[in-house]
Amino acid sequence: MTDSARVLIIIGTPYGLRHLASSSERKAAWPAEAVLRSLGRDVRSSSLWVQCADVEAAKRLTSYLRSVKAEVLAEVELGVGLG
Repeated sequence: MTDSARVLIIIGTPYGLRHLASSSERKAAWPAEAVLRSLGRDVRSSSLWVQCADVEAAKRLTSYLRSVKAEVLAEVELGVGLG
């Protein structure tokens, strides 16, 4: 029997949608963060949706990923990590 996904994160990027499914809040956070960071300045036009049976977990993930997005934007403004 396989463990079904409990968390679904969809990230809209200028290049299409990224669907990330995971069995836990913790396991969902890192790949979603990696997708947002990989966008660099294009993170500005990204959007995200978090679906989870646990409403509080969905709120925490949404808040966390919004802060990652803000951090990436701040780094872009400072020219950090743009090679």
